[in-house]
Amino acid sequence: MPKILSGDMGPTAVYINHKNLLHNFNLIREKVKPSKVMAVVKADAYGHGSTEVAKTLENENVDYLAVAFPEEGIKLREAGIKRPVLVLGAQLTDFFQAMIDHKLEITITHLDQLKFLQNLTKESGKTAEIHIKVDTGMNRVGFYEAEYYQALEIVCSSKRIQLKGIYSHLSSADEDDTSYTQLQINRFNKLRQESEPFFTDEKPLFHLANSAAIMHYPQAYFDLVRPGVMLYGNPPAPGFKTNWDIHEVMSFKSKIALIKNVGKNEPVSYSRRFYTSAETRIAIVPAGYADGYNRKLTNKGEVLIKGKRFPVIGAVCMDQILVKIDNEPGIEVGEEVILFGSQGSQSIRIVEIAEKLETIPYEVTCWPSGRVNRIHLR
Repeated sequence: MPKILSGDMGPTAVYINHKNLLHNFNLIREKVKPSKVMAVVKADAYGHGSTEVAKTLENENVDYLAVAFPEEGIKLREAGIKRPVLVLGAQLTDFFQAMIDHKLEITITHLDQLKFLQNLTKESGKTAEIHIKVDTGMNRVGFYEAEYYQALEIVCSSKRIQLKGIYSHLSSADEDDTSYTQLQINRFNKLRQESEPFFTDEKPLFHLANSAAIMHYPQAYFDLVRPGVMLYGNPPAPGFKTNWDIHEVMSFKSKIALIKNVGKNEPVSYSRRFYTSAETRIAIVPAGYADGYNRKLTNKGEVLIKGKRFPVIGAVCMDQILVKIDNEPGIEVGEEVILFGSQGSQSIRIVEIAEKLETIPYEVTCWPSGRVNRIHLR
């Protein structure tokens, strides 16, 4: 008879190790001194939980936080976060008043935004804090050089617009070919030097370095760096070489819910993508693609049970995966299953999964869904 797990609710969860988070943050802060650190907590802190991550970093006196959208910043404010928060990227002017009201720093990417903000602050009597984004070669968001200087002139003549920073974004800092990244760094540095005459009082923070640049391009540190994926212990891409001792912050775990024996030459799971070659012992684990275990791991994935690797067989289902455990002794219903993370001396790293699926670690940590518990370990 199959063995069925009972009395244990919600076995699938991600675990967020705040000691590892602090290790990574303090390592970055120490190595980039005297540059400041802007911790990127967009996309729910890359799936790690933005409010909890922000609270930990605020307690450690992080200089800045960064999000992608106004609602992400408002969420931090409503959770009591007081540190400066920059909203990255292009934003609709509809949300400018809400950002001002919640003391979020606004990214300005074109002149129409700036002119709108001038009128808005004049009418409301409130001051807006902004960062100007310049496009040094990614050709996505930001001012090209000619309009950048027009923007500076407008800002410098505006009484209620405070320029807090000027920044750009590197498109290729994780690649082996360094030429384009160095070109972007040079363009940004030239722009920084030529901007000096505009600043007679408080100078804005110039910032450029993302995680890849922090690890490979110290000449890109300028006044502030923006660690994202490395803050959570992952390299920006499979094959990226670094000697930085960063530790993974997220692990993904479940438990065996059922163990059954399947006969020889039988299909397993949807679409009969796996056939048994002999009588096979299978563990059913209640974690599927709706939880964040990617369906492309069908017949490719591995999990850890009792410190050993076992293959995922057949199609990944919405709510379950099937694991071939054969005659491995001591495996019982309720046994812990590591989807990624460490167990004993073995690890399944996030970057390993990313490489297997030809993607990047950023995507893997964003997979776990809202129905998966997030357990914060401090």
